[in-house]
Amino acid sequence: MQQVFTGWGLYPGIKANYVVPDNEAALRTIVASATQITPRGNGRSYGDAALGEYLVLSQHLNKILAFDNSAGIIEVESGVLLDDILKVIVPQGFFLPVSPGTKFISVGGALAADIHGKNHHIEGVFSDHVISFRLLEAAGNILEIVPGDDLFAQTAGGMGLTGFILSIRFKLKPIETAYISQHAIRAKNLREIFDLFEKNKDAPYSVAWIDCFAEGDQLGRSVLLLGKHTKVAELSGKEPLKTHQSAALSIPFFFPSWILNSLTIKIFNWLYYQKPSSQGHSIVHYDPYFYPLDKLHHWNKIYGRKGFIQYQFVLPEAVSYDGIKRILTLFAKYKMGSFLAVLKLFGESHEGRYLHFPMKGYTLALDIKVSDSLWQVLEEADKMVNELGGKIYLAKDARMSKASFEKQYTQTLSPNNKFTSAQMNRLRSGIQKVYLILGANSDIAKETVLAWRVKEPQAYFLLASRNTIVVEKFVSEQQLSEQALVLFFDASAMHTHKDFVVNLPYKPQVILYAAGLLEENEQLMKNLDTWKAVAEANFIGAVSVLNQLVDADNPNLEKIIGISSIAGLRVRKANFMYGSLKAGFHGYLFGLRQYLRERGVIVQAITPGFVQTKMTAHLGEMKKANTPAEVARVIVADTNRFEIFPNRFWFLVGNMIKWLPEKIVSRL
Repeated sequence: MQQVFTGWGLYPGIKANYVVPDNEAALRTIVASATQITPRGNGRSYGDAALGEYLVLSQHLNKILAFDNSAGIIEVESGVLLDDILKVIVPQGFFLPVSPGTKFISVGGALAADIHGKNHHIEGVFSDHVISFRLLEAAGNILEIVPGDDLFAQTAGGMGLTGFILSIRFKLKPIETAYISQHAIRAKNLREIFDLFEKNKDAPYSVAWIDCFAEGDQLGRSVLLLGKHTKVAELSGKEPLKTHQSAALSIPFFFPSWILNSLTIKIFNWLYYQKPSSQGHSIVHYDPYFYPLDKLHHWNKIYGRKGFIQYQFVLPEAVSYDGIKRILTLFAKYKMGSFLAVLKLFGESHEGRYLHFPMKGYTLALDIKVSDSLWQVLEEADKMVNELGGKIYLAKDARMSKASFEKQYTQTLSPNNKFTSAQMNRLRSGIQKVYLILGANSDIAKETVLAWRVKEPQAYFLLASRNTIVVEKFVSEQQLSEQALVLFFDASAMHTHKDFVVNLPYKPQVILYAAGLLEENEQLMKNLDTWKAVAEANFIGAVSVLNQLVDADNPNLEKIIGISSIAGLRVRKANFMYGSLKAGFHGYLFGLRQYLRERGVIVQAITPGFVQTKMTAHLGEMKKANTPAEVARVIVADTNRFEIFPNRFWFLVGNMIKWLPEKIVSRL
């Protein structure tokens, strides 16, 4: 079966074939026959760590195999959720040794990401409490792995790249009650919150919420939440070992993107900081203390369809204060606040263990909705993290560059031909998304490449053109040689289009058809060869190559963009030969949009109006003409509309032309 999958951040989305084995025997058969697979638990990692072209889901491997309530040891299959475990162990007087901010992750995912919680400074990561686990490796063998084995160090935090985790046996934490004695302390700024962490290093649990919009003397304004498991003697009038209730509320639809803006986040942050529970002592159930967002199913939809990035990094203790101050200042400068900004203290950790994330210091996690301006800001933040010797958490990452990955994770796993992921393919190749530009010598195409590079610095460009020498010069001048490949493509040589598509080195997620020719109307009427050349560039050749690209085995194709024309919206006597070809292309794009709708591929027609380019230079200076850069800006904008105009003027012109009476059109 095939469908579009995302991480919890809803970005990126990748089409994948998937299978859900019912038992270990079925899983072994799948692994033996598959070329490449990506293990996936409950899909709660935020980025593309559990995405790939062929997913194997563990959700049916969900049995609790053994529970020794005298020793506090449990063994479960990898698809079991923390939610399921809590319902069994809490009534017996036990709790999870380490817990993240949600109980809806699988145990296999907990080990693959080697999760940490509010108690890392004292009790470390999840793998520190694992007694053993069973691993189905690429060769088909099932291995029992224990601490001290090299495969233990590779798999704990290894993001599912060493094999499929079948089951895990780990130690639990004894508790007297299901409640947490919480002490909330307001901090006026970042210096004060760091001092509070240092003074309370002995607290079993500690975490701080940070107001990312606070600036100046209030930069880093925070609320520190300290916690410890409540004793029975401290509890009165409550059932001591009461488990959590299932969430009653759910977000049924994606919120409009404008709802989360700087004003609404500022209001939320002010209310959170001022609320009575942000100061003083209280006794709370473990559910709201550890999992405050779990009470609202599908809360990620609040960020809208474009989703969000959770950016989590850790810095060495000696530079944590200055580094986090710099990064908070960066996000405040660009008004990129997060109402879910969390600061935690890390203790001693397993330095040098392959893809292990924690180090002694402080970690900050920020949830920021996807926007066109986000990527460049995150690049700046990455540079700071690299400079300070920090790391970005792979379980949250959706866009880190190959260079940053190699600087941060110096002892990485060797490539595994069987187990991989979209994340590892991206980090090892340095490619985040592949763009195919047909007609790459056009002025609009070149400006669009530059705009996409700003938006997605790890993008890779396949630049196809007849004028390869000119395009290669552009690549050199713009320092694109590391992320672009120039290919020969001739729209008129339709017999070569099939081989061109088959031989593409990478399958593109986005295709831009920007090839085109413009000739005078009289010339096209009188000269058949000239008309044929213009027809092949603007319509026939475009249809030929796009049909090949659509039929190609490319499940991750996201978008096809064609450069249309005002001339094609309503054919006029001044240029009806050219206009009729553009009208044909415009109609083809509209039909292709319907044809590909079920596959989730977006098709768009960019209708730029007059554009001052080398193709239109012979027409002289045109009134209300756009620049190629202005057209590029709307091409790279995140929108799903079919007809895209560069501004309101051309939107009005384009729509008026469609409905003007014929007598008026004939005079234009």
